[in-house]
Amino acid sequence: APPPELGEAWRRMRGADGRVRVTDLAGEVGWSRRHLGERFRAELGLAPKQAARVLRFERAGRLLRQGHADLAALAVECGYYDQAHLTNEWRALAGCTPGTWIAEELPFLQDDQVAAGQDSRA
Repeated sequence: APPPELGEAWRRMRGADGRVRVTDLAGEVGWSRRHLGERFRAELGLAPKQAARVLRFERAGRLLRQGHADLAALAVECGYYDQAHLTNEWRALAGCTPGTWIAEELPFLQDDQVAAGQDSRA
């Protein structure tokens, strides 16, 4: 079984949707950043920073599905530096920009934005 510190680190990371610094997380469980990274990767298959990246991406997707269309505000809420960072991460993980994803996956949201005079294809 994984050590309890690792379980706590994972619960904390999931609870924060990836918006926790790995250094802070390691300190909270009483491990060094390096030790946490090694144990995390061995148990979960991803380094903590990579796992946080996926969790932030998943949160952004959930919020988009709920109708959060302001990409700049979404970026801040999900822990990205800015909208450009969100867009670059989205492109890397989804293979397209958030605007393209909205148009293809959530056409009802795209229709609402066009009707309101907004364009989120950043």
